[in-house]
Amino acid sequence: MWEQRGASKRLIGFSRATSDHAFNATIWDVVVHPDFQSKGLGKALMRQVIKKLRSEDISNITLFADPQVVEFYRGLGFMQDPEGIKGMFWYPD
Repeated sequence: MWEQRGASKRLIGFSRATSDHAFNATIWDVVVHPDFQSKGLGKALMRQVIKKLRSEDISNITLFADPQVVEFYRGLGFMQDPEGIKGMFWYPD
């Protein structure tokens, strides 16, 4: 995700995932520059990475979440691991 001002461009956010290209993917990073947080950009990045993974028929998406961001991911449809591990999971409806 880039901010462009005139001819100047700077990175303000990104997400990163790995996949086996068959069934599973893990989202490793969702980063938004502090000056741009709380504007919905993290949600936009997450929706885009999920859309991309789903377009490749990936149906099991996992991530690891620190306690302070669990609600953010829950709001995007991820469920906490019932065993209390930091992992969260997303499944298509």
